[in-house]
Amino acid sequence: MKIRRILSLAIALVMVCALLAACNGDGGGDDTPPPAGVSDSEPDVRRYDRTRTIQVGIWWDPTDIYDSNRNTLPNSEANPIMGQRRMDNMRAIEERYNVRLEFVDMTFQGVQESISTSVMAGSPDVDIYCMDLNFGIPYVVSNYCMPISSYAQAGSDIFTDQGVFTPINIAGMPEDYLLRTSPPVDLNSIYQLGYNWDILQEFNQPSPQDLWDDDKWTWDAWLDIMRNTTDSVRGTYGWSGGHVLMLSNLLISNGTGIALTDTEGLTSPATLQVLDFIYKMYNEYNVGKPWDQDIEYWDNNKWDTGNIAFFTWVAWLAQRNGVSKGFGTDEMIECDYTIRVVHWPIGPSGNKATNRGANLVGNVYMIPSGTPDADIVYDVFYDYHNWYGYDPNGTDADKEEALFQRNDAAYWVESYFTDDFRGFEMVLEAGERPQLDMWDSLAATNADNARFGIGGLLDGSATPAQLSEQWRLIMQDYIDIAYGKK
Repeated sequence: MKIRRILSLAIALVMVCALLAACNGDGGGDDTPPPAGVSDSEPDVRRYDRTRTIQVGIWWDPTDIYDSNRNTLPNSEANPIMGQRRMDNMRAIEERYNVRLEFVDMTFQGVQESISTSVMAGSPDVDIYCMDLNFGIPYVVSNYCMPISSYAQAGSDIFTDQGVFTPINIAGMPEDYLLRTSPPVDLNSIYQLGYNWDILQEFNQPSPQDLWDDDKWTWDAWLDIMRNTTDSVRGTYGWSGGHVLMLSNLLISNGTGIALTDTEGLTSPATLQVLDFIYKMYNEYNVGKPWDQDIEYWDNNKWDTGNIAFFTWVAWLAQRNGVSKGFGTDEMIECDYTIRVVHWPIGPSGNKATNRGANLVGNVYMIPSGTPDADIVYDVFYDYHNWYGYDPNGTDADKEEALFQRNDAAYWVESYFTDDFRGFEMVLEAGERPQLDMWDSLAATNADNARFGIGGLLDGSATPAQLSEQWRLIMQDYIDIAYGKK
């Protein structure tokens, strides 16, 4: 119900906007932070006697957060008004705690090197690290991260409502160590199934969104539509998409995964069903456009030709006025056809009520072991991300309004889902139920960097059983290394 209310607010605000349009510190950290006392104006806030710099290690240019004068850049936010609110909030936080919040570009490799050296030595280079899940888990099992319970107060928002941050639960670990902004903040990380509605209508096919709502959206139903829209004479195919994203989402849709726990799932019956379905898509039913090995992952971009019925879709691909941007390119693509979005169909071992909605990807944060005053660091970072004023003790209406502002739902609907409100709703729903399957991240923790792939299934050179047998021990080794067992 919360999703539907947020969507209703978004639609209402877009309509109002349409009607209106028609009518008219110091630099660098300090290894010995100053003492923190209790603020006289805010008794619950510990305020430093002299300014402390709190640094957040990231791997991108911080000018997308603020410029050299610590002002928000005009194009640094999809919504400039939101960007200004973030900046105003940051300045208020710095005044409240007497701190200076700095974002430090350490580069992707530099973040890993910094953690491996400075944290191991007991003196972290920064107070907070922004990491990718590709390399975050090994640091958890190596005790490089502080448990969240050591700095967040019992009963605080992260353990209850999770209106700002959500802890990441890693199977087999006694506590949670990594945190992320609460879902579904980053709609650009939620990969759902896109389809060319014009093609489906041309071939007199049912609406996948309606099938989902009627509990009839299954692999079999999807396969039927893909077969019916594959036509060699017209040059149409039922599917084309990056195989990494396809595998990740079909695993979710079948209620399974490859590295959900400390034991590999490649040999599970549910995973073998996924591999078999993909194999048959390309080799028995021939609904998949032949795989282009030269571009591998970016095979997903073949949807732009307008002759693909289904493809992997994510919000950032869509732009205003029917102009889209492909994976791995800034080239803009004119789309003269209607795109819709739907959940991935339910597999034979899946369950609509219990399936997860999307694979957990994107940025995660940790406070490294050895960080002074980690509780204050966390409070500052929490308040920085809570620019929308979420109050765990507020009324339900106040909470909904805060989440509406956070998700910037009106902007997303107006800019990306103008003609597909149901699709937007499904993306939000999927983002509320993420799944952490590490299979595509584990190669980053190993020297050989060998990456599990399903190319053999796509070109018919390997059967599902052969692929599973070839990789099961390798995958288990990767998992054991990630969990510190090797």
